[in-house]
Amino acid sequence: MDSFKYQLHLHTSPCSHCGKILPDDLAENLHKGGYAGAVITNHFFNGNTGIDQDLPWSEFVRAYEDDWLTCKKSAEKYDLDILFGIEEHIGGGLEMLFYGITPEMLYSHPELSEMGYKHWCDIMHSYGVLCIQAHPFREKRNIEKPGVLPLQYIDGIEVFNSANDEGINEKTEAFAKEHPELILTSGADAHWAHNVCLGGIESPHRIRNERELCETLRRREHTVIK
Repeated sequence: MDSFKYQLHLHTSPCSHCGKILPDDLAENLHKGGYAGAVITNHFFNGNTGIDQDLPWSEFVRAYEDDWLTCKKSAEKYDLDILFGIEEHIGGGLEMLFYGITPEMLYSHPELSEMGYKHWCDIMHSYGVLCIQAHPFREKRNIEKPGVLPLQYIDGIEVFNSANDEGINEKTEAFAKEHPELILTSGADAHWAHNVCLGGIESPHRIRNERELCETLRRREHTVIK
């Protein structure tokens, strides 16, 4: 039976200030690693963005859309599925991955630049977007209180992150076992092209767009890659 691997957490240049991945390098490394595609999850407005936050909202969002479209174009050579997503800082050093989101949704909500995770999740859920907390137990200087956000606001957690220490991932897995209702994802958290094939998910079918990604995750038609 065929299976399809997808990377769900990576950062490209220039939208993520910390991201060093260029479109052609992303496509080449996904192809070499046997992946069918990826979700571009660049740091957004309140996170480690590489885009000028003083730009008008529409121009700010357009930079993210343009980067995603450029990555899609580079990936056509290998017939890869490149989906849109973002990672946003939602307070206290904690971050959220949004799957199923589109640039059109962001264009329509400039108020998101000033909102916390409760409003973000309410608005995203109104569109059917999945709100997945990234690396919830990661311990860093800027993270005030590691841990999982109130479960009524999130759909799942990133249970494996290749940039985490092993113990942090183990703590996340232990929490996940106590909460089987949560959707579990995995990601490389890649900032360099040579890391894009670490972690992710494996699906029995291709995932060609943002809607299909949400359906796959909701139905648990995936396994996490660790």
